[in-house]
Amino acid sequence: MGREAFRSLYGDLTKLKDDSLLKDPASGAGDDDELFQLLLAVSDWVDHYCNRHFYSRTDTLVFNGTSTAQLMVPDLISITSLKEDSNGDLAFNETWAASDYWLQPYNASPSQHWGSPYTVVRARSKGDKSDGFIAGEQNFQIIGLWGYVQFAEDSGTDLNDAAMTTTKTTVAVDDGTQFNTGQTILIGTEQMLVTAISGNDLTVSRGLNGTTAVAHADNSDLSILRWPASVERATLVQAARIWTRSADFEPFFVDADVDTDVRLLLEPFRKAAA
Repeated sequence: MGREAFRSLYGDLTKLKDDSLLKDPASGAGDDDELFQLLLAVSDWVDHYCNRHFYSRTDTLVFNGTSTAQLMVPDLISITSLKEDSNGDLAFNETWAASDYWLQPYNASPSQHWGSPYTVVRARSKGDKSDGFIAGEQNFQIIGLWGYVQFAEDSGTDLNDAAMTTTKTTVAVDDGTQFNTGQTILIGTEQMLVTAISGNDLTVSRGLNGTTAVAHADNSDLSILRWPASVERATLVQAARIWTRSADFEPFFVDADVDTDVRLLLEPFRKAAA
C-alpha cells in the first residue's frame, strides 16, 4: 500500500505510535503505510464531521452578490484578490482594493495558534465599493487562503539543497530529526506533505493544498503547519481506536456513534452544514 498525499494529515506517525496512544504495533515501520492511510482517512472524516477543513488551502471561489454590504464566506484566512463581474459577461472586470473591504470578525487572527477564521467580507462605507455586493449570480470571485487557521511554527532547521527545482520530491535539510512523517511543511508559500524520512532527506508531495511548486533557494526557512490541539488529539485518538479494533484491517464491529472523548474534543469546532 502506498501513501496518498492529496491533503494534510492532522497528526503524524510518531505521535500516533506513541505509547500513550497505540504502542507501536509492529515495533518498527512495517505497518507505517497502513497507519499513514488511516490518518489520512480520519483527517478527512474530521473535516466532514465538523463541516469545515482545518488545513489551509489556496483556492478560487465564486459567490452570488447579496445586495447588502456583507458577503458570508467559508472559513477564510486571507484574500489575494477580490473581483467583481459588474456587467454580467462572465468576466471579472473590476478588482476591489484592500481598502474597499473589511474582514470580520475583526480580531480573528487566523495566522496565530489561538486564532479563528474570518467568515464575513464587508464593504467599507468609506471605500470605493460602498454600494456593497451587488445582487447577481456568481458575480464575485475571491482568490484566497481558505481554512480554519494557518499557524506556521519554525522547524528549527533550513533547506540544505542548492538545486531545489519545481519537480524535486526529495528535500535535503540540515537536521531531519526536526520532522515527522505525516507533517505538512511550508517553504515560502508552498506546502509539502512529508511522506517519508531518511536521515536528513525528506520525501515530500509537492504543491499541496492548492499551492504551487516552485524552486527554493538553499538555506530557505522551513516551517511546520500546526493544527488546533483538540483537532489533532481527536484525530490521533480516533485513528488509534480504529486500528486497535481492526487488527490488519479485518472486518469489525463498532458503535454507530462517535467515541465520547473524540466528540467532546471536536464539538466546539462543529458548525452547521451550509
